[in-house]
Amino acid sequence: MRTAIAFALLAACGGNDGGPTGPITARITHYDLTFDVDSRAAHAEITAAIDVGGDCLTLPFRGADLQATALTINGESASKITFLTDAVELCGSGYEAGTEVTFATDHTIPMETLSTSQVGYSVTQDAAGNKFYYLVSWVGGCDRFGPCDNRPDQFATYTFHVTHPAGFLARCAGAITEVSATETQCDFASAGGPTYSTFGVAVYPAWTQSSKGKWGSVDVVVYDRAQTGIEPALDSAYHSGFMSFMESNFGPYPFAGELRILTAPTYWSGFEHPGNIVLDDRLKGPSSYSDPVAHVTDHEIAHQWAGDQTTLADTYDFVWKEAMAEYLSYVYEDTVDGAIGAQTARAWKLFSRGAGFFPVPAEKPALFDYYGDVYGPGPMILFRQLEVLTSRDQVIAGLKTVLGSARSLSVDELVAALEASTGLALADYAAAWIHGTGAPVWPEVRVTFTPAATTSMLRVEQTAGLERRCKFHVALSGDVGERVDVEVDTFTNGTDQTLSVPTPAFTVTSTQVDPLSECLVFASPSTVAPVATPPRPQPWVSGHRAPSTRP
Repeated sequence: MRTAIAFALLAACGGNDGGPTGPITARITHYDLTFDVDSRAAHAEITAAIDVGGDCLTLPFRGADLQATALTINGESASKITFLTDAVELCGSGYEAGTEVTFATDHTIPMETLSTSQVGYSVTQDAAGNKFYYLVSWVGGCDRFGPCDNRPDQFATYTFHVTHPAGFLARCAGAITEVSATETQCDFASAGGPTYSTFGVAVYPAWTQSSKGKWGSVDVVVYDRAQTGIEPALDSAYHSGFMSFMESNFGPYPFAGELRILTAPTYWSGFEHPGNIVLDDRLKGPSSYSDPVAHVTDHEIAHQWAGDQTTLADTYDFVWKEAMAEYLSYVYEDTVDGAIGAQTARAWKLFSRGAGFFPVPAEKPALFDYYGDVYGPGPMILFRQLEVLTSRDQVIAGLKTVLGSARSLSVDELVAALEASTGLALADYAAAWIHGTGAPVWPEVRVTFTPAATTSMLRVEQTAGLERRCKFHVALSGDVGERVDVEVDTFTNGTDQTLSVPTPAFTVTSTQVDPLSECLVFASPSTVAPVATPPRPQPWVSGHRAPSTRP
């Protein structure tokens, strides 16, 4: 769905010939961007459907005062142009509600990126020295390339005209037309297509195209170079199963035509442009996941529904799309091979250590400063902990009510859907786990096992963190691999409790808190094992850093 855009008028409007005056309220329905990858010379046309008539429209435009010329409205010079802080105001003769107006500008796209990322426009080289041109938006970032409604809940259609050196291929969202050896056009007309991901153009000379056949109902083509090893690592049977899982639960693949998987030297492991997934060409390196190529590919496929077709209501709803892509990849992994799913859940707990912000941070830091803190806590809190409290089927049922159509979605709306599908009262849960200020302190518990002849006692006490409730197990283990798991339900019974446990048939020599990675709960350093203190758990992959995963 498209919602009305109402930008504040920050400067006086220009005169007109009797038409409506004042700020225009409009919906941006189409973007047409022409640019040359080397000179960065660009021509942008923005089509706006007028909801409230007026004579001036203000649009975010981060490079508005940088060599911007020939600003026009419906092909005529604007009567007044004002460059504001990260915006441009264009005024004309007055435009009635119910009409369409096209605003255009000629400008140069800055060779700039967001911090150390590739968000913006960049030219990098792969390990073999091949140039990779990448124009990529992110949440709130489309105004880097021209005037743009940069709110994350907005959808539009798009046309990209890309001029590039001969011998290079350009790929972007939509239907591809090779106009000539040096010009490529992409036309994206699907429902859905948010600005954060549809503004994505990749240009590269080293791709070899390989058909992977159909994954589910979708034709898949991989653009790779042999040195990466990624194309042969993509198991079509496995990924076809995942695509079928997504289609059967959340409706048809959202974007007509093929799915293109492109490898290149990228900052993140993957990026979910509609119908075009870009994977880092070093993806086969060390990872916290059992198979990083398979996991990241499925994560980005999940984003075609969860992120591209259904998008964010607000910047600080970022957690749900990443958590959902992680969770849906995990569900399929766990169905195919429980050991792979278990490793993914362990990775989430590893990523959660040292988070600097809550999944929805009340202080609203810059997205780049906090986004990496959602990849572990997000899927654990929003989905894994809830499926343990109820069932996986109930969680998936909730997701079915929010995915499958072009719409925006907030974290609060997602929680309401999960509350309805699980039957849990989640207001206090969300307040404790999801929203907050500062660095969260996840619960730590001390476990004391007191053996007896027939019935033993297991005391569980929270020693750190605010009261945050969930369900998990405590493993009672012996010296030669014996183990009994005892369920601890703090959601229902409170954080401190003493449980009666049938005495195991072996001597319990150690305990382990949450061996199944069911909750963001950790063993207190003061936990004492009956005989010996277990060794300190080691990270699954040393040095893994969640922000290096994907946007």
